[in-house]
Amino acid sequence: MSRQEFSTATDQGSERRCPNCGTRVAQEATTCFMCGHDLRVTPQRGRRVSWVDALLVLAVLGVLAVWWRLGLQSPPPAPEDAVAVDMILPTSIPVLEPTVTATPAPTATPVPTAAPVAPTFTSHTVTAGQTLLGIAGIYGVTVDEIQQANNLSDELIRPGDELVIPVQVSGPVAATQGQTTNFNYTVAGGDTIISIATLFGSTVQDILAANGLGANDVIRPGDELIVPVANVPSEVTAAGPAALPAGDAGGTQTGNPDSIYIEPRLIGPPDQATLSRNETVLLRWVSVDVLQPNEWYVLMLYPSEGAAQVVPSIWTKATSHRLDATYAPPEGASAVYAWQVSVVRVLNDGITRNLEAASPPSALRSFTWE
Repeated sequence: MSRQEFSTATDQGSERRCPNCGTRVAQEATTCFMCGHDLRVTPQRGRRVSWVDALLVLAVLGVLAVWWRLGLQSPPPAPEDAVAVDMILPTSIPVLEPTVTATPAPTATPVPTAAPVAPTFTSHTVTAGQTLLGIAGIYGVTVDEIQQANNLSDELIRPGDELVIPVQVSGPVAATQGQTTNFNYTVAGGDTIISIATLFGSTVQDILAANGLGANDVIRPGDELIVPVANVPSEVTAAGPAALPAGDAGGTQTGNPDSIYIEPRLIGPPDQATLSRNETVLLRWVSVDVLQPNEWYVLMLYPSEGAAQVVPSIWTKATSHRLDATYAPPEGASAVYAWQVSVVRVLNDGITRNLEAASPPSALRSFTWE
């Protein structure tokens, strides 16, 4: 062994250091004189990685690699149909501006206008048993119009009250729509335009217009009036011997002028009843007696509120009448009608037709159709 190799071996064999503080210590020392570290404890060697741990690490890396490769793949191609549609769609859709063509305004067709209506007023004295609804039906106006004309906040009225009635007269022609028949009537004591209209199924407006009267004009016993009545059956207006009762040698249909019946008593529907608009209304009353050939029941219906319509008077020999459903209100609406019945005698000599009251009018009832 050379000198150099010996020196190195000696240095390596004689030099020992404390693993804790690095101080050089003797080869035989058991404790570091500097820090007191036990030199007999052999430092542990680094932990070796087992092959199982290595396999787990490789498996995790493999899974991450597969996910990464899948994320880099391109999306699947669209179906052929979708590609075809995309190819034919334009990149932008042009907006077409509408072409405005000037259209000449149609020539207005002149529409006939009704004759100007002159509002007039008349007074009415309330009698026992009368209501605003009944008074409105007699005059052909509404309850609201009477309330407004008299500054009434409710429908409470008393016998003897003086009411202002807003009657509208349009001229010398009768205001009732449809076919009317004019009868002659001689005013009797106690008659008023209202009572005459009520007895014969006419209206105050029609009588005033047919006779050129104003709402405030006075009638007197013996005056001759024209009474227009709508919807009169042909049996009533027929002239000639066939229409005359037997035993009238003079050819004048007189009946029995001394026969005055009691007022018809109404049966149904009950007063102020509410009826379904899907059903017809049967109006019924008690017979006063066997009527003569020239005597008739006259049923009057007055539109009072809501969608009620004008109903012509009904002349009948029967003691009931079914009101047609065409007068029912539309769905969702209601109509209030007032109604009463009287007996009328027609005196027909083939030239003129005269009217007589053969009974007082019945009580006034009302019903609501909804």
